[in-house]
Amino acid sequence: MENIQEQEVLIARNNETGQVGAVVGQNPDGTPKMADAKTAKLSDLVKFNKGQNPLEAFMSNFIRQAKNPSSFGFFKLPADRYEAIAPAMADLVQDPVSNGEMLKPYEVDVKSVAQTQEQTPAEVQQQPEVKPQPEQDNTQSRTEAATTTAKATPVDPDRIDWATIEQQWGVKRETLEQSGALQSMLYNHKSPQLFTVTPQFGDEKFTLDARLSFKEQPDGSFTLAPHFIKNEPKLDVPFRGYEFSKEDKEQLLKTGNLGKVVELADPKTGEMKKCLVSVDRLTNEIEAMPVDKIFIKNHIGKTELSMKEIGILKDGGVVHGKEIELSNGRKFTSDLQYNADKRDVEFVRTQSLKQEQSGERQQQQRNSWVDADGNPKRITKWKETQFTEQQIAYYMAGKKIEVANVTDKQGQPCTVFLQFNKEKQRPVTEYHYAENKKVVGVAEESKTQYAVNNQGKTNEATKNITDPLQKGQTAPKNEQQQARQRKPKGPKV
Repeated sequence: MENIQEQEVLIARNNETGQVGAVVGQNPDGTPKMADAKTAKLSDLVKFNKGQNPLEAFMSNFIRQAKNPSSFGFFKLPADRYEAIAPAMADLVQDPVSNGEMLKPYEVDVKSVAQTQEQTPAEVQQQPEVKPQPEQDNTQSRTEAATTTAKATPVDPDRIDWATIEQQWGVKRETLEQSGALQSMLYNHKSPQLFTVTPQFGDEKFTLDARLSFKEQPDGSFTLAPHFIKNEPKLDVPFRGYEFSKEDKEQLLKTGNLGKVVELADPKTGEMKKCLVSVDRLTNEIEAMPVDKIFIKNHIGKTELSMKEIGILKDGGVVHGKEIELSNGRKFTSDLQYNADKRDVEFVRTQSLKQEQSGERQQQQRNSWVDADGNPKRITKWKETQFTEQQIAYYMAGKKIEVANVTDKQGQPCTVFLQFNKEKQRPVTEYHYAENKKVVGVAEESKTQYAVNNQGKTNEATKNITDPLQKGQTAPKNEQQQARQRKPKGPKV
C-alpha cells in the first residue's frame, strides 16, 4: 500500500506558452502531459518517493525525448499536501521570476540532470516510460462552467468547508461576512477586495495578498481559491491560445477591457469559445467570460438599457455618453462597457490601468463597507461584540450605536461608539473610557491615553513609555518609566 506522506508530485510550467499544470504522464513527443493543477485529482498524478530524484524515473525519458528540455520548468511538492498547496503553487509558478525566492526550495534542476544524461551511455538511459494516465472526467469542468453565468444558483454556505479553509489559508468566515465579501463570493464572484492569506509550503508559512473565490470539490463541498497579485498582466504570452496584438495590449493597459469578442480555448476541455477578456485591476490576472454565459440586466439603478445597448455591451463595445441615475438618486453621464473580471457592466475608466490599480487598491477597504450605490452594507458585529437587530437597523440608517465591553489596541477597557460616515464611505469610531459615556468624542482627561494607545502618538512627558497609558495619565507613573525617556518616537500630542 502506498504511503502518501513519503511521496511527491510535480507541477510543470511551459516557459514558452506560460501553461502551468500538474504532471499526469508523458506525451509521445516527450513533453509532460499536464492537467489543471487546481482541479486535478491526486490519484491521476505521477508520484515519486521523496528520497528519489524525480528525474531518475520520469525526467530521464523527458530529457532524452523532448526536443528542447529547457522550455519547461518543474517544481516538486509533497503529495500528502497536494490539495492544499497546488492552487497557490500553480499561481506562483505562473510568474517564476517574481516568485523565485518562494519557489526555489521546490524547483527541480533540469539543466544539471540534462548534463548527467549527456554523459550517460544510451543503453543505461533506457528506462521504462511512465504510462499516460487516463483522461480526466470532465464532469467537474462542465459543472464549474455552468456556475459562471450571472444567473447561477448561489453557493450554499453550509456546504463550504470553513474549518479546512481557516486551517489552510488562515481565513475566517466572520472576516468575509464583516467585510461584505461573502455575499459576492456566494454568487460565484471573487471578493471585491484583497485579503491576507497564509498558505504553507512544506514547513514554511507565507503571508500573501489575494482576492478570494469558492471552488467546488468532487464531493460537493466548497473550498477556497485564492487569486494572487502578479506584477503585471502577462500579455506577451498566448492566453488560452490567443496572442494579443500590439493594439490589444494597448487597449487592455488603457481600459482593462479588450473591447471585442475573441475565441479562446477552454482550459479544461480545449473547446474554442467566444469570450470577452479583461484584466483584474487588483491582481493583474487576465480573466475571460464566455459570451453565451454573459447576463446583462436591462437597467443600471433607475436607468433603462435598450436591447441595442445590451447587444453592444455583449460584443465588448462601449455605450457612449449614457445618462445614469442610481438607486440613491445620484445622476451623472458615463460610458459603459462589460468587464469580464467583474462579470458586470462598469463605468469606463479614463485613467491608465496602472493609475487605476493604485487607486482601487487604496480604496478597496473603504469600498468593502458599501454597496454599488454607496449605501452601507449590513454588518452584524464589531470585533467580538454581536449586534442586535435594532443596532443593525440604526447603523444602516446612519445612526450612532454603542459597542460596550471592548478593549483598545493596547488592551485597555473602553466603550466604542460606531457610526457610518457617508463622506468617508466607512464606519468611524469614538473611544470612550470609564465614567465618560456622556462625553461626545474622547473625554479631555483621556485624550492623551487615547492618542498614545490608539494613534501611536507621544507627548514630551510620555515619549518613550512602552506600557499602555492608564486613564488620566499624562506623565511617567514611576521611576522605571522616567528612566526610559530618550528621543521622541512620534508626532507630539
